[in-house]
Amino acid sequence: MKIYKISIPKSVILITILAVVLNILRVVFWKKWSFFYILWNILLAFIPFFISLILLSLQKEGKLNKVIFVTGFILWMIFIPNAPYIITDFIHLGEVRAVPMIYDTFLIFSSASVGLILCFYSFFHMEQIIRTKYSQRKTSLLMGIIILFVSFGIYLGRFLRFNSWDVFMNHTTLTKNVWGIFSQSTVHTEVYFYTVLFFFFLYLTYSAWKQANIK
Repeated sequence: MKIYKISIPKSVILITILAVVLNILRVVFWKKWSFFYILWNILLAFIPFFISLILLSLQKEGKLNKVIFVTGFILWMIFIPNAPYIITDFIHLGEVRAVPMIYDTFLIFSSASVGLILCFYSFFHMEQIIRTKYSQRKTSLLMGIIILFVSFGIYLGRFLRFNSWDVFMNHTTLTKNVWGIFSQSTVHTEVYFYTVLFFFFLYLTYSAWKQANIK
């Protein structure tokens, strides 16, 4: 399967199949649909991957102008938190006692692995584009800032229950909540704690993934 001459990694396809099969078997054997929403989360994780894939392909073909890049980058930033967000679904482990916890652990872990791998490839796509315009030091700084924003996006999704499409359909409420976090005199310790926690997890695992996979 190829899009703009760039192959979708086989590892992504295989782990996605595993995650889907485990979810279906959960329904077949235990008649529990409670984790079926994870398949939707996996689908959402593919959106930023394809966006960055297309942008990188256009850049390599010399067809990536400023308007396309800015538009694509904004859309990418809106959807990229969905990819690593799946790791937070571990909080649901043990909620359905009819299903063995070890089974649900493998189900969520495989699903989260899909999201993380897609996230890392997508980060790398965007990093390659940015590197054509800036030095290595500035590129690293910009990627750090991007990952920080993604980490805040994960917090908004998990704890405030906002979705990517709320940027378009519920932007007033979203804006008020984000503004409230940073404008109120009360220190929102939880926001900073989890955002920083997500940031270091993503930054360090992405760096490790790059060293292991990118030659």
